[in-house]
Amino acid sequence: MNRIIDNFQGFRVDGWKCPKCGDIVYDEEDIQPILKYNKIKSSKKIASKIGVLGNSKIIRIPKTIEQIYNLTKGKEIEFELESEAIKLKI
Repeated sequence: MNRIIDNFQGFRVDGWKCPKCGDIVYDEEDIQPILKYNKIKSSKKIASKIGVLGNSKIIRIPKTIEQIYNLTKGKEIEFELESEAIKLKI
């Protein structure tokens, strides 16, 4: 088996490819968040609550989204303001 970086459902993940048969094997921990993402994406809505931290309002981000987009403390997010929506960009 040769170690590769492959495109799995639109995401780059590590995998192992057999040089003889061409089969690719992925680590389940790597693809599980992608499978959850596709399930969430098909519903097109994710609910979250606004919290309070001191004098500021905070948005809670579900763990699955945190894992998919590799969100960590200090990572910057842009807000795009629209008349009826707010878009977050990483």
